[in-house]
Amino acid sequence: MQNSRMTTRAIQAILAQRGICGARRSRSKHGCNNWRVAMLLVFLLSLSTGCATTSSPPGAKDSFEAANRAILNFNLQSDRLVIKPIAQAYVRAAPDAVRASVSHFFSNLWQPMTVVNDVLQGKFGHAARDASRFLINTTLGIFGLFDPATEMNLPARREDFGQTLALWGVPSGPYLVLPFFGPSNLRDAAGLIPQVVYADAVARMDFPEIVYARTLRIVDARTRLLGADDLLDLQPDKYLFIRENYRQQRLDLIHDGTPPAAQAEDSQEQLIDQLLDD
Repeated sequence: MQNSRMTTRAIQAILAQRGICGARRSRSKHGCNNWRVAMLLVFLLSLSTGCATTSSPPGAKDSFEAANRAILNFNLQSDRLVIKPIAQAYVRAAPDAVRASVSHFFSNLWQPMTVVNDVLQGKFGHAARDASRFLINTTLGIFGLFDPATEMNLPARREDFGQTLALWGVPSGPYLVLPFFGPSNLRDAAGLIPQVVYADAVARMDFPEIVYARTLRIVDARTRLLGADDLLDLQPDKYLFIRENYRQQRLDLIHDGTPPAAQAEDSQEQLIDQLLDD
């Protein structure tokens, strides 16, 4: 995981190469008191502590940027007006223990999909451990409401069909922002099809009460992102921040936390150039 992180010293070195925030130029045009540089450092440091790296080659084009920005604006407005207020009300109304059990339940529903993708990726050891986790949490954890498997040294893992396609050599394709689903790319969007049609237990159920389960899953996922709202609000370009963060997280997942270090550093340099040129 350390290979995927960019240290503060590395960030400073890149900035210094561009004559920014150097010891003798801290009050220059691009000095450390520049608010965009400050936001840039906050962004990069947040990524380095989160083990994020890029999932597209440095220099990858954003072919649908105009449409993506429009869809992102729609998603953000929908979130601000509907989803976020519901998530905040849920946090206020539901005790921590109840919310934790709901999160465990939906996480456990994902485990069979993870096991299938473990097998498709040839990760048979992971498949055995993830299957054991599912069985333990479904039985001892009462249908996944509790998480005794983590205490047994079987932590949660998440594999999806987009990761499988990546390991099979399918290129990521252009970056996409999907309505309601959010950031994606052509490969990951294709991976959503078998997820929804074949693997998603909640999506396939057809009795009336399942509508509440689907809604609760969306709300539960949103509550886990509430802590990131303040950081997002600080960004001068939310689209760029979300895009690069998504690419980095996906590459980190594809390589199980140890992506090629050179790609990570090259992409960070590219991001610095993009932000400073805006």
